[in-house]
Amino acid sequence: MIWVLIVVLPVVPVLILKSLCDGTRMVDLIDAAWRWLRPRPVKASLQPVQQIAADLHRLSRHLEAIDASNPPSKNERLLAAALAYDGVLVDACRTFELPAPEGPPLHPLDRLQTEAALAQEGLVW
Repeated sequence: MIWVLIVVLPVVPVLILKSLCDGTRMVDLIDAAWRWLRPRPVKASLQPVQQIAADLHRLSRHLEAIDASNPPSKNERLLAAALAYDGVLVDACRTFELPAPEGPPLHPLDRLQTEAALAQEGLVW
C-alpha cells in the first residue's frame, strides 16, 4: 500500500499541471524560465575597421542621394537609411571601445558627437 503512495504521489502534481495547460505550453513556460534564469551572454561581433568605414561612406552617400532627390516615400527611405547609418555608428563605437549611445535611432546631437568621437579615433569615411 505504501508503494502506491510513493509512485502515485509525485505523479499527481504533473497530471494537474498537464490538465491545466497542454504540453507545448508547458515546454514554452519551462524554456522561458530557463532563459530568464540563464541568459545567454551577448557576444559583440566586431567588424574590421575597413568594413565599418566602407559602410559609413556608402550609407552617408545614400542619405545624401535620397535627400537630394524626390523619390516616392522619401521620408520612409530617409528614416530607413538613417537607422542603418546609426546602427553602423553604434557598431563602430563598440569596435573602437567607445561608449555607445542608446539607439538606433540616434538623436541628431548624439549622432554628431558619435561621429566626432570616431573621427578623433582616426576613422575616416
